Amino acid sequence: MRLPDKTSLMRLLAAAVGFCGFLTCTAGHSHILHKEALPTEELKRLNKTLKASDLYMRDKTDVLDSMRRHLESIPAADLDARWKSAMALSETYLPVRADSSLKYAYVAQSLARQAADRRLELQSSMAEINALSTCGIFTKALGRFREIDERSVPQDLKIRYWQAGRKLYGYMRLYVEGEPMFYQEYSTKYYQMDDSLMKYMPEADKTRQFYMAERFVNQGRYKEALSMLNAICADLPESANLYGMSMFQIGLIAKNEGRQTEYATYLIKAAISDIKGCVKDGLALPTLAEWLYGQGELNLAFQYINFALEDAMEGSVRMRTVSIAALLPVIDEAYREKIKASRDELMVYFLLVTFLLIVSGGLVVVLMRMNKRSRANTRKLALISELQESYIGHFIGLCSTYANRLQSLQKLALRKLASGQAEDLQKLIKSGKFGEDQIDDFYRVFDSAILDIYPDYLKDMNALLRPEEAVELKHDGELTPELRIYAFVRLGVDESTRIAQMLNYSVSTVYAYRNRMRNKALDRENFDRDVMRIGRSKVEES
Repeated sequence: MRLPDKTSLMRLLAAAVGFCGFLTCTAGHSHILHKEALPTEELKRLNKTLKASDLYMRDKTDVLDSMRRHLESIPAADLDARWKSAMALSETYLPVRADSSLKYAYVAQSLARQAADRRLELQSSMAEINALSTCGIFTKALGRFREIDERSVPQDLKIRYWQAGRKLYGYMRLYVEGEPMFYQEYSTKYYQMDDSLMKYMPEADKTRQFYMAERFVNQGRYKEALSMLNAICADLPESANLYGMSMFQIGLIAKNEGRQTEYATYLIKAAISDIKGCVKDGLALPTLAEWLYGQGELNLAFQYINFALEDAMEGSVRMRTVSIAALLPVIDEAYREKIKASRDELMVYFLLVTFLLIVSGGLVVVLMRMNKRSRANTRKLALISELQESYIGHFIGLCSTYANRLQSLQKLALRKLASGQAEDLQKLIKSGKFGEDQIDDFYRVFDSAILDIYPDYLKDMNALLRPEEAVELKHDGELTPELRIYAFVRLGVDESTRIAQMLNYSVSTVYAYRNRMRNKALDRENFDRDVMRIGRSKVEES
């Protein structure tokens, strides 16, 4: 009888799973109130952009690296040029890495103080406030903002001052959105800053136009807001931060007017803009994830919320990290429930298909494979048993050695005490000779055991290192401290504190040796994992 081929089996399995999905689709999406049409093409473009996010980040990093090199190339005596370069770095870093933005704001402050230029120092302080606000370090940001007397700010710097205040109070009110008293206080301050900006910013300024459009959206004046937002975006590149923020506001208008699919479409456009512009504190992607969760699209929601969280953490945007983290468990739980349900359904139908295969003659093939696998597992178990016996033998030998030495030490102590040589015994113990001898003996026994259990230990370790960094045994055949420390790692003792106790090293010494070996490794990030695989290949090959 001819057995079904692989393609036929897969088609049968797919049909079974599809039928299962049809039966359970209602239960699997019980949290959906009203399913909207998905903007499929836009989602495809977003997924494509997400895959290319590393390329956009690499280009941004190249720009920042070039700016850093330029700062380093400016003579130390040219304080003004160095200050301008540091400020440019702080502003460019702000949406990408807030902690780096803060670092260069401090560099600019230092240069301004050296130049004894109050005007430059004020601008540096505003850059610091912007970075602290984005980082979510609100207490310090608020303190720095209040240190600046508005009356002392030159007229042409007041817009920068109010923008810093607007950003600070805007972030703070979002952070305390669930606390009405604080939210009201910070909202009042926020709108005070906003009002000042509206009065003094030029009407042709696109940023002012955006602030005004954002206010119109909040007031429900959607037609006016939409007209302004479309005009703002008309000649902006998709990667511009202002473009992404405008798309987000247009999305809010669509949502408030009940156009849910359009709402998602504009969130996608805003998210694409954030990714292309390397903006790490964007709201669009986590908001889109929340919307998709409401539509039962758990795979996409899970993917997007995790990407948004990683972005926020990479950009040191603590406030955004907290808000995303609050949403993540809800999506994660629903996603896991879906996976579990799918797994259970798949298992049921897999068993059914397996039964049909057995009926059609597949049992013979399955039994043959099981028999072959059983023989292989038996060989593996035999090798593992030999390894365990070796472990036990060396452990018992080490215990016996220490028992004999302890007995000898006891006899020596009794002999000294009996002959009234307590002082000699005390000097002998204080000299540390016994301890050093015991440690040296332990090293020799341990090294011998490792090289006996893993004859290729040195070769396998060197295979994980760069060729020029290969290590060798000591002249007497003993392991080096690095090899000895990683022998413990191979045995499953991964904590540096425990290794330090066993080898009588300091914890800092163990850390230093481990870092030194990782720096020599071909794959630094996975070095410890690779060490754990030493000696397993022999078992796996069997």
